[in-house]
Amino acid sequence: MPRDAHSYTTIDVARRLGVSPQTVQRWVDVGLLTAWKTPGGHRRIDAASAERFFAERAARSAPVVLVIDNKPSARERLVALVRQALPDARVAALEDGFHGLVAIGRADPDIVVIDVHVPHMDGVAMLRSLVAAPLPKLPAIIAVAALAEPELAALGPWPHNVLLFKKPPDPSRFIAALQIKAKRAGPWGDAAAEHSGPDLRKPRGRHVPKGD
Repeated sequence: MPRDAHSYTTIDVARRLGVSPQTVQRWVDVGLLTAWKTPGGHRRIDAASAERFFAERAARSAPVVLVIDNKPSARERLVALVRQALPDARVAALEDGFHGLVAIGRADPDIVVIDVHVPHMDGVAMLRSLVAAPLPKLPAIIAVAALAEPELAALGPWPHNVLLFKKPPDPSRFIAALQIKAKRAGPWGDAAAEHSGPDLRKPRGRHVPKGD
């Protein structure tokens, strides 16, 4: 409950949504919640703004998944696997990294599936930009790549906590990964908790799940 008729504290909102206070602060920083600071330096969140946000989050019962791959056949395959894993998901498909970043900022997806090589922006560069972006919630990220291990190594340091599958991905493993991600990154999930899961692996050749 709010501490007064006009505002919530950051902790009030965090408890209501089951996220960390830091996540709520990021939502304020990017303008999703309206807030101000008291003379004592304590942040207060406008009650009307918070109630609108609560309603929007409650209405979002299905995961939002963004698929980015420039090849139509590969993109369709990934979308089909997403729909098989998450029948109720709202799925959007794009063919280049630049528009993918724009869509991520607008759609606030729960999961992003991206080919490492997409037009107009290297997939790895896009992932680095995404991880560094001041988003209210980092989506769970699954990357796919039709690259040999030396080619993957040549791409340089891999973004932290990105699960990588070799193309084409093994259907059963890929579906299982999507379902785990959706459970952790659902509408009440906390981005910080999602990025600490045990199934997340840094792709260093032998860690890349093999395709079928």
